[in-house]
Amino acid sequence: MNSPSDSIDDIISLLNKHYRPNSNQEQQSQQYQRPKPSIGNVMLPQIKQQLNVLSAIPNTYNNNQDKFKRKAASLNRQQQPKQQIKDTNSFQIPMTRYLTFKPYSGSTDIIINDVGYYYKFGSSPIKLVKGLLEENGFKESNDKNWTLYWSSCAIKSEIYTNLFAYQKVCHFPKSYEMTRKDLMHRNISKMQINHGFINFNFIPKTYILPAEMSYFLEEHEKIKNNNPVYICKPHASSQGKGIFITDKIQDILNKQNSNNSYVVSHYIDKPLLINNLKFDLRIYVAISCINPLRIYIYQDGLARFATEAYNSDSVKQNRFVHLTNYSVNKDSPNFVANQDPTLDYLGSKWSLLALREYLKLNKINEQQIFERIEDLIIKTIISVESAIFQACEMNVPFRSNCFSLFGFDVLVDSLLKPWLLEVNFSPSLNIDAPLDLKIKGEMLADLFTLIGIVPLDQRFSQDLSYVRNQSNYDFKKHQQEFEKYIIKETEEELKRSRGWKRLYPSDSSSKYTKYFESDRPLNALLRNYYK
Repeated sequence: MNSPSDSIDDIISLLNKHYRPNSNQEQQSQQYQRPKPSIGNVMLPQIKQQLNVLSAIPNTYNNNQDKFKRKAASLNRQQQPKQQIKDTNSFQIPMTRYLTFKPYSGSTDIIINDVGYYYKFGSSPIKLVKGLLEENGFKESNDKNWTLYWSSCAIKSEIYTNLFAYQKVCHFPKSYEMTRKDLMHRNISKMQINHGFINFNFIPKTYILPAEMSYFLEEHEKIKNNNPVYICKPHASSQGKGIFITDKIQDILNKQNSNNSYVVSHYIDKPLLINNLKFDLRIYVAISCINPLRIYIYQDGLARFATEAYNSDSVKQNRFVHLTNYSVNKDSPNFVANQDPTLDYLGSKWSLLALREYLKLNKINEQQIFERIEDLIIKTIISVESAIFQACEMNVPFRSNCFSLFGFDVLVDSLLKPWLLEVNFSPSLNIDAPLDLKIKGEMLADLFTLIGIVPLDQRFSQDLSYVRNQSNYDFKKHQQEFEKYIIKETEEELKRSRGWKRLYPSDSSSKYTKYFESDRPLNALLRNYYK
């Protein structure tokens, strides 16, 4: 080094290269970047070496020397056992950076360098999740030092209660209120009673058996001359297991005699058809925060086709005619696998974007269909918002800890009305075909980018006052500053959304206010902001 100023410039350059937030969010959202290693773990020796040179610099440079010694001391502390910092008395909106993720390539030969990012599975490993995280610099851990926790089943309460602010878990507590078939119908039926049937008329008339057996038999007696057809599903099953379709009431009674609990719905016998085949839609929906409520829909998804021509008079036991589940139809001799993700309109599974293009070309009002789908998604989530909010307030220490990915299964009838069939707690992330890898891989990478995973050097530098659940902290003294933070947090998240479209909040949020059990202050704040 030729001069003291050269030494300081080198340090500034070094710190800026690895420490400065990316200010160009639009460019960041268009370009996938592998997460960078922590400065504290990797760059500290180089910084210390340059600070040793500074020790011989005359006193005229002491201010700069002190500045960078403080930085080195801060980095030293990052390598020590860490504790959450205490809440501060003043609110200053912090500058926060977040990791961006690229989609999984499908490779099974991944070299993992331990740079301090860890994930943990709470259930059986999922290839797509594992591969995507490891290609983005994460390593699996069974310790408590993980950043991301992924589980296909419900998460134990002790995991929620012990979370640090930087940790993310993939389910909100009590999400099953929306994903268990019996509870979903019960919650939406409650909304129909409280807010008018017409406003929540997007699920088929349904009975929860055996609890509603008397009511079911009474209603069937009224319409039996119309030869009603029913679809029957075990209340907590998935992948088409245990489903049967019948027009014989005795078939349903026989199932009840075997002590099985079923959800029985009127069968939608006039679906919209493509190539004379019945199909349904797998819509990916994410909740990134419950307080304030933020809901997103992914702009791609899947259209899943039955594999035999539809005929409402056909034998009801033919599952390949009436069921659209991939897990059912993949065993059909007529199933056609998609081998080329660029030809996403061929085979027994299409991309959602290809389906929308098909509808446009055939003069079908796809925009109206998807506006109705977005409306039913928002209303379905509102039906369980209170239960999830209260569970989070009781069990989850920070607003930022939880996110959820749901699979909404929707059937469109011949009048272009969408019907909600069910909501999947953990939608399948299997990548059996190249089309699955493309759509699900991009969706998951965009989800991990959306939820805001902080880099190592910011894990413990956040002012926790902003992200702590409100029941644990009094914001009245700093209300204005906190509201500014919530707006900034929401806007910055939207900039990271990539393929996710935000449904709520929006400029039309006001029309949903009456459906909430409680008009929460942060929801009201964003509703007024986006008017």
